[in-house]
Amino acid sequence: MCMVRPIALTASVLAATPALAAFPGLFPEIVVTRAEAKTEWPFTVDKGELSCINMGQGGYVFFNEIQTEREQAAGKQPRMVVVTTNPLALFASFEDRSLYAPFDTLETLITRLGPYEAIGRDLCASQKKN
Repeated sequence: MCMVRPIALTASVLAATPALAAFPGLFPEIVVTRAEAKTEWPFTVDKGELSCINMGQGGYVFFNEIQTEREQAAGKQPRMVVVTTNPLALFASFEDRSLYAPFDTLETLITRLGPYEAIGRDLCASQKKN
């Protein structure tokens, strides 16, 4: 029963992301790139933004693709996925799961996402200090 709540919260935040995208800079974010990765890159795009949204007792870390001006002008919504080592919360990213690099097992995906979840949680911690 306790595991359902984080999934519901994560799904709620993901559902709200189109509205959140209209307010850049509202949540702490950092650009990460495949070229600068010190661990195995978990995403299919070469760069994106990690952001952290403080909600409830913990922060939720997300990765979204960076759109071109043309995509933005066309009204295309950026794809976004949750960055977590909680296997149940990963189901909240079902629609945009193509942002995750191909993986053989859930363990492989979780291992790849771990370092990026830590970076995102640091963003949440820095926001709480300010």
